[in-house]
Amino acid sequence: MEAENEEVSLMQSLTEASTSIENHNHNKIRKRNVPESASSVNLSTKTDSWTTTDLHDRVPLVILSDSTKAWHDGVTPQIPDLTDVAIAGKQWNGVLTHEDDHGVTDILTSRERMKISVIRGSIANPDLTLGELRLLGCSSEGFVNDDVRRVLWPKLLRLAQLEPTSINGLETVHTYIPNEIYQQILKDVARSGSHVSQSATEKETENFQEQLTQLMCWVLHRHSQLNYYQGYNDVAATVLVVMGLQAGLYVLESISLEFLERFMEKTMEKVNQELFFIFALLERVHPTLLEHLENVELFPHFALAEYTTWYAHKFAENRKLLHRLFDFFLGSPPLMPLYLSTVIVAHRATEIFNTTPDMGHTHKVLCTLPDDLPFEILLVEAKNLYRQYPPESISNDVRDYDHKRKIKEQEWKARAEASRQERERQRKLTIVQATPRISYRIRSYKTITVVTILALGIYAFIRSSTGLN
Repeated sequence: MEAENEEVSLMQSLTEASTSIENHNHNKIRKRNVPESASSVNLSTKTDSWTTTDLHDRVPLVILSDSTKAWHDGVTPQIPDLTDVAIAGKQWNGVLTHEDDHGVTDILTSRERMKISVIRGSIANPDLTLGELRLLGCSSEGFVNDDVRRVLWPKLLRLAQLEPTSINGLETVHTYIPNEIYQQILKDVARSGSHVSQSATEKETENFQEQLTQLMCWVLHRHSQLNYYQGYNDVAATVLVVMGLQAGLYVLESISLEFLERFMEKTMEKVNQELFFIFALLERVHPTLLEHLENVELFPHFALAEYTTWYAHKFAENRKLLHRLFDFFLGSPPLMPLYLSTVIVAHRATEIFNTTPDMGHTHKVLCTLPDDLPFEILLVEAKNLYRQYPPESISNDVRDYDHKRKIKEQEWKARAEASRQERERQRKLTIVQATPRISYRIRSYKTITVVTILALGIYAFIRSSTGLN
């Protein structure tokens, strides 16, 4: 009976939160700048070339109102039975999960079982809204399991039922992107070992790396306006682990266009400015901590990797947490990772204050996230913070902080240039001083010696001359 009451309470909270976010997001629609020519690309194995066709099962990528119906294709999705979800040792995409290493995937907590029941009951509703679907992923426990995510992530991204025809010829897709980009991808993929279970065989690891490379190269070729950045491989690896290669192609494409597009511009200038949302928010929730960070001349770039990878670089080995974070971010506005970073920094205030008050030590602490952060609590705080201070309400402060950053960087550059010039002056002075020179005293002795010899010579000449006379 208590479990039933808790389930009802959870559903009520989902409905109330959906209404709240609906009021905030009403009529806020942003279309993506995707060339029509890139609407669909397939690789033909017969002609070994890319051909452009219309893909009728895709929905344009837009940020839709929360009141939009979740099942835009009219098909109510089905998720696996609870008994199937609880099976341990499942292998997906040729790579064992990290939970399999520890033999704990066969155990679901009572709360997780209840959440799956809530999800199953919710998605059975043909009139479920997009806002309610987002909240199922954002609320406690997220979608719980990767089997559920494989069904609902595409729905969050407005993709049709993913039963895609296999795209052939992916082995050569890398030839359609610049070679220097491909070489960088290979280097980053080789460093993506933390996404692979320790139980995976060498063959499984090689297969995973090959598919990860194909996945990113396909999206980058399909949308030439997107530029690769280091960290994209961590996002792609997470998608690959959950979705597999064929479905993952479309899921990563949608995430790239909907959430990561500004990371994939030619420069990171926009991202550098957005990071100052952390400072603008700290000014409101923890001004003393902000003052401390400013006193040690620290910018919020310690959060860059967290922001651009959705924590996939940090928590690659903790898949349960990482995939739960992806549930949260997929159901949230694009800037939500910065709000989470803010509440994490505020949560660690005491630790930061106890750190040696200089840039190096503070930066090192902030770049190293503890493994025991209470994320379920922090996610709720981040969502409340977003509701209290939406981006548009603090955007002017963000620009001001970014302007201060540019001025400070100019000062640092001027200081560095002055230091360089001083070092160069000292180097030249050292060279001049190191040139062999006869000291004044030594030169004086030589003069005396010459004069003495001359004097003796003249004296001898005079005496000899006198003797002759």
